[in-house]
Amino acid sequence: MNNISDTIDSIKSTALAKNVYIAVAESCTGGLISKYLTDLPGSSKFFSFSIVSYSNESKMRYLNVKSETLKSHGAVSKEVVSEMCSSLIVRNSYNTIGIAISGIMGPESDPTDKAIGTVWIAIGNNHKIKCSNTKLIGNRQENREAAAKYAIMNLYDFINSL
Repeated sequence: MNNISDTIDSIKSTALAKNVYIAVAESCTGGLISKYLTDLPGSSKFFSFSIVSYSNESKMRYLNVKSETLKSHGAVSKEVVSEMCSSLIVRNSYNTIGIAISGIMGPESDPTDKAIGTVWIAIGNNHKIKCSNTKLIGNRQENREAAAKYAIMNLYDFINSL
C-alpha cells in the first residue's frame, strides 16, 4: 500500500467482504487509529467502536486489564495489549476484530525501564490474537503518527490473513 488512505480503503473492502467489524482500544495514539478508520465515508459499515484508555485505571475499568498484569509487566507490554484486545472481542460478537495499542511516545519515559518509542499492539478475533512491537525514534507527534500507521498496517495484514 502506498499511503494510509489506500490501506484504509483496502481494510474497508476486506472487512465488508468478510463481514467483520473492527473495535479499537487506544492508549498512546489517543484516538488516531480510530480517526484514520473513520475518515472514509461508510466507515460505520465496518467500524464498531473505540475506547481511548490512557490511564491504567481506565484500562482496568473499561478493558478488564488485571491490576496484576499492569504491576508485573507495565502498561506498555504484550500482556496488557493482549488483555485489552481480548476485552474488545469478548464485548462483541464472533465477527469482531479487536486492535489494541499501548506505547511510550515521549518526550519523557514512564516509571519503567522501557525506552521512549516502545510500542506494543495486539490484533485478534475469537480464534487468535497476534502481538507485535516496534521501536520508534521520532518526537511525540511523529511517534503517535508512526504508531497509528504501524497498527493500521498490522490490521491490514491480519484482516487479509482471515
